[in-house]
Amino acid sequence: MDKFKRKLYAEFESNCFKIFGVPGARVRDILSKRGDDLFEMYEEAWDYGGAAFMRQTMAMTILTLEAVYHETEIGRSLTDSERVERYESFDIGINVDTMNAWQDMRVAQLDAKGFYDDAKKYIKAYD
Repeated sequence: MDKFKRKLYAEFESNCFKIFGVPGARVRDILSKRGDDLFEMYEEAWDYGGAAFMRQTMAMTILTLEAVYHETEIGRSLTDSERVERYESFDIGINVDTMNAWQDMRVAQLDAKGFYDDAKKYIKAYD
């Protein structure tokens, strides 16, 4: 693995500990139970959009999982503004602008893989 990817994976580990108190392997294990292969997803992000897109994809994976846990705990879905505020509060490099930039890139990536207009159903833009 090249040194740039190694640094991003180390950042992922650090962010998993910061937000969940567990190693990245545990997060990968949790998400693999629903069929997600984070290594594959992150490598595809690297191939499609480089280091910045891979970093954002890693952060959005962590933040989305955290939001699922939080929503389960509070018994309702977060509003868009609550989600933005919560994501920004973790201070892992994601704000409303990076969320929207990531969303645009992710939709384009899914479109390129053949999901076309359906991609927008799976990716949420934030105001």
